Amino acid sequence: MSVTRTRAVFEKAMRSFGLPDGGKIAVAASGGADSSAVCLLAREFTAKHGGEIIALVVDHGLRPVSREQALITVERLKERGIDARLLTWAGEKPATGVERAARDARYRLLADACRAVGAKSLLLGHHRQDQAETFLIRRARGSGAVGLAGMSAVRTADFGRILRPVLGLFPADLREYDRAAGFDWVEDETNLSDCFERGRLRRTLTAAEIDDAFDQTLFFGERRRALEERANAFIDESAEESDFGYLLFDAAAFNAVDRETAMYLLGAFLRRVSNRVYPPRRESLEKLRERLRAPDFAGATLGGCRLAPTTKGRLILWREESDLPAPATVAAGVSRFSWDRFTFDFDAPPDFPVTVAPLGRRLKTGKAFAKRAFSVLPAIFDNQGLFIVPHLGYKRTKTTCRVFLSPLNALRAEAPWTSPVM
Repeated sequence: MSVTRTRAVFEKAMRSFGLPDGGKIAVAASGGADSSAVCLLAREFTAKHGGEIIALVVDHGLRPVSREQALITVERLKERGIDARLLTWAGEKPATGVERAARDARYRLLADACRAVGAKSLLLGHHRQDQAETFLIRRARGSGAVGLAGMSAVRTADFGRILRPVLGLFPADLREYDRAAGFDWVEDETNLSDCFERGRLRRTLTAAEIDDAFDQTLFFGERRRALEERANAFIDESAEESDFGYLLFDAAAFNAVDRETAMYLLGAFLRRVSNRVYPPRRESLEKLRERLRAPDFAGATLGGCRLAPTTKGRLILWREESDLPAPATVAAGVSRFSWDRFTFDFDAPPDFPVTVAPLGRRLKTGKAFAKRAFSVLPAIFDNQGLFIVPHLGYKRTKTTCRVFLSPLNALRAEAPWTSPVM
């Protein structure tokens, strides 16, 4: 594909997304060829049509050279007139499941950054081969229509939308664009590593297999759209989300929906409450659904959440305390910050550091809400102990702090599964 054609597909995609819309556009930039091309294309697009872009470069810290490559990427983008910021995944890395943990951390960092800079749109560099690989990996794991549809070109998020404008292009098209622009990208050797499932697959896929897998995602995308419509109808009629972070839904209505819709709903609910990018595996969701249908169901735990029946014929889903993030220290003078699924906003930031952590059983309240979720409510502590519990209106001083529920994932599919622009 020619550079002119690549540019035309990108512009067509951006127009289909309703951009520019007057807001800031963020681009997730790894420094690789694909995301670098998206940065350059977005810069051209905003220069032509108006708007402002910012590149967000994530350093996972998983390789010895990752920091160096991230800093190089920031500098290269700035040399092209693109505002670029470095985001770092700090703390210990898991010994197992590092691929998923890295993806989750990346999306959390990107979402937090989008909120911080006021970007309502986040562009990702996933392309046609990524989509095909996703399909093949999910098919091997026994995924249903939701998983086999692959990645949607449009996805809602708490800060706005996640957009994939080059999902219909081949990686070779994006590399050709970079070369024509004279832009050097960095190579991540783990992309072809046998240590990772996607790397092993990438080394053996043929062009015909990529095309066939990609075409099948379009077929399953249509099924997913219909499934999302049924799930949205259930959520609107039979589910209720509390600002305290838990979900309630009608047990009888849930047991009446078809199997595929029930599985989708469980995955969506668990992602929302646990604040994870991906739901549990399909077989785990299937087992949970079967348990829910039993007349003697008394409760279950899955995916960082707890689920139990209530006395009013409903099911309640709330955060599992042991799965919450570690307590976080907030520096003096900071007025806005996030922890777990919540964003906090001080009216006047304290001039001393505070810590945000689970409330536990440190306070009694007569406020009406599901008491099972009491211990996982966020609380703010200073060096004297409990300082503020925003949800309960408790504060030891006159300082006021507002709290907003801001999970990574939307509860309902505001934007239906969207096919790639080609």
